[in-house]
Amino acid sequence: MPFLAGMLVAGDWATLRMLAAALAVFSIFLLREPLLALWRLRVAASKYGPDAAGATVNGSRQPEQESAKLSLLIYGLGALASGSYLLLSLPLAPLLLLGSGAALLLPILLYFTVRNYQRHPALQIAGVLGLTSSSLLAYLAGRGSWDEPAVWIWLLSAAHGSASVLVVHARLEAILAARKPGPAPTTDRRNAVLGQVGLGVLLAVVIAAGRPWLLVPLLPPMILHCWELWQLRGQGAPRVSLRRVGWTQLTASVAFCLLLVAVLR
Repeated sequence: MPFLAGMLVAGDWATLRMLAAALAVFSIFLLREPLLALWRLRVAASKYGPDAAGATVNGSRQPEQESAKLSLLIYGLGALASGSYLLLSLPLAPLLLLGSGAALLLPILLYFTVRNYQRHPALQIAGVLGLTSSSLLAYLAGRGSWDEPAVWIWLLSAAHGSASVLVVHARLEAILAARKPGPAPTTDRRNAVLGQVGLGVLLAVVIAAGRPWLLVPLLPPMILHCWELWQLRGQGAPRVSLRRVGWTQLTASVAFCLLLVAVLR
């Protein structure tokens, strides 16, 4: 969704540069899975030995390991080919900045995922920051440089995505608390409320910067999040299905993206 927003606002999207940017984002996103599989196999082998980890069978490599290596090769070649083309056709400094961020974030996400911290809100927010930065690459591919709209797309998308993560965790906390006796925890709900306060501060910054039209994409999801958090104060909140929560968040994200494109075009 952020890539699409950056592409549409940039305007010149039917180009080889935009195709290469999309391939680069897609390849780097997919690289996570084979790297994660190989890392987990290595951790299991170091703990329990290669046989217990399933690394070999009768002296030959397991299909899982072979499949992960093949996927790693394919996605790596895709990232290399698209990245090389972008390096030849776009300014070097912003590409190095984005590439350095991806190179730093990916191993951090892999490290904590291998240790089963992938559901921690902080790690998911870090992932949101990485995913929303794809809008910067899309905008760069379309315009050839960054200007103010590129920064707003990334900043607003990252803020919206981070706040959504915190609200979903608050909802899960309420659902789990309803299944257990005793006082309900409120840590995730408190974090979600703080996230909405942060969005409020961002709204004030937007107004102070003389860009009141940027309130249009932010206000609907912010109102939705505040309504959800208000619901969590009542006993009926846990009865809302996770599927409904998921569809609601998806609809809010699509609406946010469309409104963001509309006000920045």
